[in-house]
Amino acid sequence: MILSEIGKAKLPKSPILKKMIGPSFVLLGMGLGSGELIMWPYLAANFGLGIVWAAIIGITFQFFINMEIERYTLVTGESVFVGLARKLKIISPIWFILSTIIPWMWPGIILSSAVLTANIFGFKNTNLIAILMLITIGLILSLSKVAYKTQEKIQKLLIFIGVPFIFLLTFYLSKGNDWQNLAQGLIGKGNDFWLIPAALPLITFLGAFAYSGAGGNLNLAQSFYIREKEYGMGKYGGKITSLLKKNVKI
Repeated sequence: MILSEIGKAKLPKSPILKKMIGPSFVLLGMGLGSGELIMWPYLAANFGLGIVWAAIIGITFQFFINMEIERYTLVTGESVFVGLARKLKIISPIWFILSTIIPWMWPGIILSSAVLTANIFGFKNTNLIAILMLITIGLILSLSKVAYKTQEKIQKLLIFIGVPFIFLLTFYLSKGNDWQNLAQGLIGKGNDFWLIPAALPLITFLGAFAYSGAGGNLNLAQSFYIREKEYGMGKYGGKITSLLKKNVKI
């Protein structure tokens, strides 16, 4: 792999605050994945809120990881994937392709959505619903001119609807002792345990800890969002256009 040298250009002025919230919406939406929808609800349901401390630490770690990933793109204008390819010219591209395809080839989240949809509307064929959902997602991203802009708009809509709903549902279902358990869980005190329950497998705990947020290559993809929004030197980088509409005026 032959990569051109990083050029030099004048650093653009910082954008106004209103234009800086886009990547945060995308990362928040992308972060609502296996950790938040499956692993942490499972752990909380089985072991209580005494393990909340680990989620707080995991989210804090990811904040600093994401910030450093963003800094690279702000300074260079290229994604962190390209930056790593400069150091590991052969291994890096192969690793990122495999580490993205293999974990995401299993349609677990979309199948969970299909099962939920089927139960709500009384459908029986959940596999068909999952296939239709995947096709719909593929068409939306493929037919849009700029993939990021479409993704950002959809994520904003989902967050504006979903987050307030989750907060209202939480306050509606919670009782006084739940808030007490949550406060105790912030310092690692659970029901008959401190920090980690004895019955909790360490590998399961570490998996949930690692996915307290986006996790994996989704963290690295934050550099794409910085470039797409033209923050810093990202202004001079190209945009990810649709597979079907490569020659578009941006």
